[in-house]
Amino acid sequence: MKPVQITYITAGNGHKTAAMALREALNARNVPNVVTDIFNFSNTVFRWSYSDAYDFISEHSHLACRFVYELLDRDRNSSGVVRLVEKLRVNNVKGFMRFIEENMPDVALCTHYFPANVLSRMKEQDLYRGRIYTVVTDYGLHKLWKNDCVDGYFVAGDWVRDALLEMGVERERIVLSGIPVLRKYAALHPEAAGPAPQTPTPPPPTLRPPKEGLLSVLFVTSAIPDNQAIRIMRDIFDAAMPLALTVVTGRNRDLLRKIDDMDSSETVVFRKFGFVNNLQELMAEADVMITKPGGLTVSEALCAGVPLLLVNPIPYQELYNAAYLQEKGAGILAPDEADVVTYLRLLCADEGKRREMRRNALAIAAPLAADVIAEAITSEGVCS
Repeated sequence: MKPVQITYITAGNGHKTAAMALREALNARNVPNVVTDIFNFSNTVFRWSYSDAYDFISEHSHLACRFVYELLDRDRNSSGVVRLVEKLRVNNVKGFMRFIEENMPDVALCTHYFPANVLSRMKEQDLYRGRIYTVVTDYGLHKLWKNDCVDGYFVAGDWVRDALLEMGVERERIVLSGIPVLRKYAALHPEAAGPAPQTPTPPPPTLRPPKEGLLSVLFVTSAIPDNQAIRIMRDIFDAAMPLALTVVTGRNRDLLRKIDDMDSSETVVFRKFGFVNNLQELMAEADVMITKPGGLTVSEALCAGVPLLLVNPIPYQELYNAAYLQEKGAGILAPDEADVVTYLRLLCADEGKRREMRRNALAIAAPLAADVIAEAITSEGVCS
């Protein structure tokens, strides 16, 4: 039995997280697998130009994000620009292509369109003879996700499925699986099967608000510019709503340092953390979560059933994510940072609205997405 090849790229954290969720599901079935970042087979300059530059413009230049998205959101067969960009990218991962040729996995799972495109090109040239599966990690679809030689697509929701159908992909090649999340998030959902695996972690912070009856608000600031995140926090303090505000800055130590002097007020009980290993517990305790609408982040939050207040979306993929969640009644997009307090005040005052959003979130959550995908590829007989 050859290992399943799971491939992602480091452009944000979501694609890697989805890959690790798939690894968990395959490990649970004793299916051997290898997880690979395609950039490990590239050079430093290309990694910087793709990954680090992506992180920078996604946080600081939404205009650039919009331009790049629109430039490449075209059918490759009719766009010379798309074909040129893809050719230049493929030329920078020749090492990955040699790795695939030497190992020739029977199954390749891709959590980003770039490795799927590379494998599809190899298949066209008879350099790869295995099966290719693409796991779409957003709730809207960029045209680069479609590749002619992909055997199957696992998609987040009906928007992505319908877009693929419109692009000519056969219905039988599309599985409405949801976005794969780690088991510790899946276990938050009432319908999830089995507990999350127990792994050693530092003792979690006290989760319950120190004062009874306070609304618990979780603010995850990842990939939000520091100044914007600080203004949102100060606006919440100035609004003087009685609530418990928990801020998680992740690996952004600079932001944690900048808010070191912020403390609880007469109305707001304030807690701040950097990187935490128990974000799923904080989600489970929250009445409202403020976050960017990244595909993996919101998929994890949906499993917790926490109402989402969405800020600072990247054009267009995160805008599509936010629009999808709004249509399904699980999230609210704050078009401007000044709107955050307006919507937060609405949610604080309307318990019925929060209950409705919680029900809607749980209804569209996909806690078992990784298991659905693992079952689908193994039942094809390609891993036996």
